[in-house]
Amino acid sequence: MRIAVTGATGYLGSRLCGALADAGHAVRAFALRSAGGGGGGGDVEAGLLPASVELAYGDVADVESLAAAFDRCDAVFHVAAAVEAWLPDPSIFITVNVGGLENVLKAARRTPTVKKIVYTSSFFAIGPTDGYVADETQMHQGKTFCTEYEKSKVLADQIALQAAAEGMPITIVYPGFMYGPGKLTAGNLVSRILIERFNGRLPGYVGHGHDRESFCHVDDVVAGHVAAMEKGREGERYLLTGENTSLVQIFDMAARITNTKAPRFHAVRVLRHQWAYSCEKAKKELGGTTGQAGGWPRRKAWKPALTSGGWIGGGGGDSTMGGGMRVVVTGATGYLGGRLCAALAAAGHAVRAFARRSSDASGLPASVELAYGDVTDEGSLATAFDGCDAVFHVAAAVEPWLPDPSVFTTVNVRGLENVLKAAKRTPTVKKIIYTSSFFAIGPTDGYVADETQRHQEKTFCSEYEKSKVLADRIALQAAAEGVPITILYPGVIYGPGKLTTGNIVSRILIERFNWRLPGYIGDGYDRESFCHVDDVVNGHIAAMEKGRPGERYLLTGENLSFKQIFDMAANITNTKAPLFHVPLWLIEIYGWISVFISHITGNLPLISYPTVRVLRHQWAYSCDKAKRELGYSPRNLTEGLSEMLLWLKDEKLIKF
Repeated sequence: MRIAVTGATGYLGSRLCGALADAGHAVRAFALRSAGGGGGGGDVEAGLLPASVELAYGDVADVESLAAAFDRCDAVFHVAAAVEAWLPDPSIFITVNVGGLENVLKAARRTPTVKKIVYTSSFFAIGPTDGYVADETQMHQGKTFCTEYEKSKVLADQIALQAAAEGMPITIVYPGFMYGPGKLTAGNLVSRILIERFNGRLPGYVGHGHDRESFCHVDDVVAGHVAAMEKGREGERYLLTGENTSLVQIFDMAARITNTKAPRFHAVRVLRHQWAYSCEKAKKELGGTTGQAGGWPRRKAWKPALTSGGWIGGGGGDSTMGGGMRVVVTGATGYLGGRLCAALAAAGHAVRAFARRSSDASGLPASVELAYGDVTDEGSLATAFDGCDAVFHVAAAVEPWLPDPSVFTTVNVRGLENVLKAAKRTPTVKKIIYTSSFFAIGPTDGYVADETQRHQEKTFCSEYEKSKVLADRIALQAAAEGVPITILYPGVIYGPGKLTTGNIVSRILIERFNWRLPGYIGDGYDRESFCHVDDVVNGHIAAMEKGRPGERYLLTGENLSFKQIFDMAANITNTKAPLFHVPLWLIEIYGWISVFISHITGNLPLISYPTVRVLRHQWAYSCDKAKRELGYSPRNLTEGLSEMLLWLKDEKLIKF
């Protein structure tokens, strides 16, 4: 299964992540980016997590970061909590423990794949049991509280039970006093107390022996959590406790085990009560028996038959697994980005697809993990890049015209700047592949250019061209400053796939074969460097594997005019070529009219006046450097066009 765990770097959460990963589940660990005073999951120490676990940074106080982490997950374990007995700012307990649960529930409601929530409450939410042993039927009286933590867990318990009553698929587990190896957080209080005891800093007993706590080994509690996911009934409460004994008895057991002297008396306020519970319900419904508090080695509790889940897009696998790397792709739902994601996944890489929530991700392979965000939001980029070895920055606004031209600067220029900032914040990122455009190299009227050409920056056919030139300057400056970036310049891309502006050749041929474009476009002076989308995809992957940082590579192909494309299409399909040329001045008028209509309808035009400006120039390039250094091998245009035309026919978009 695909599982998200909040509080994943804490004492219980980290061991839960390890157990889930060992069982073959795809685990996403949700954690704070930096240490924080008890809030939402503790400090991020990824070294405690298995390499197969993917990290998703955020805060339980931020519902959006939770929603991004939960995306495509089947189950959520909400373990995160502020668990200190005291904090200088008591409002943290409400923010994290109460507000955090509310945010988890909101995020889960927004995530249709989430079918189960396992919420880690606490024995404190059941309440004290002075003189008796309680079970799950007891509700806290809510009159007095020993700590602000206890109060917050009682309030959160009410929220969880109300959510269950409203149909949320939530199961609530109540661990007792946990002990065992692991992080020395407040949740591992027994270890911390014994450290003080054996180092002479706590010479006496804690308490006078009246107290009772229900001690449970952390790995038994972990197994109970997994069993609750697999077997626990929705809306039910399960105590994951163990042997009920006092800390005086714990100290006495420790003295006998280590053959040392028992201590003297000591007391604290919380130990004036008893917290003794029965876990019979968990034993009966979740299976197994709990280990005994002092009996090392303990008997293993809850032995569920864990199922194998896992999806390569979990992104947590280390970069050497099967030769694969952890890669993130921006613009992953676009024409080029979607096919790049599929090729990377097919090659065994763990792929994280970065896309806006409004994007259609249905075309991505099931193994690809989705990370929602926007290139205008550096924080969402940093979250998506976390744990990745390489970044493919493919996202761009690629229209020749938009009603709001500032979008080109915001997305194409500022977007690249945000990608670079986010990558600098992510120590695992060792390579950035930036998808520029042949427009950034500039026009080539009368000659064929290579990567040594720099755009003159005097005039631009479109705002898109201008934005890619500005972004190219930023990418080259970053390379000069030591950023491991390799820059690629695809030509005019064609081939099967999504009919976006990036797939302009398919869209024009659809118009041609449906007789909405009866003639040639212009007189044939134009030159474009046509490249098949899958060749460009292969060039991107080769750039990740072989491309030198700071280098520019043209991923282009045959340099031909659109007139020649139309003639080739006619020959391939055995149909008649156009009988006349539509002059560019007439197409430009049509482009202006289309733009005017677009302002009214809101639909972007296929051909606008900037498109005609492009067709008044030549854009011819050599890809010899990419062939030599990357092994780039573009197919001939006859082969590629034949494939694309057959695909268009199969899709019933054209007839011949």
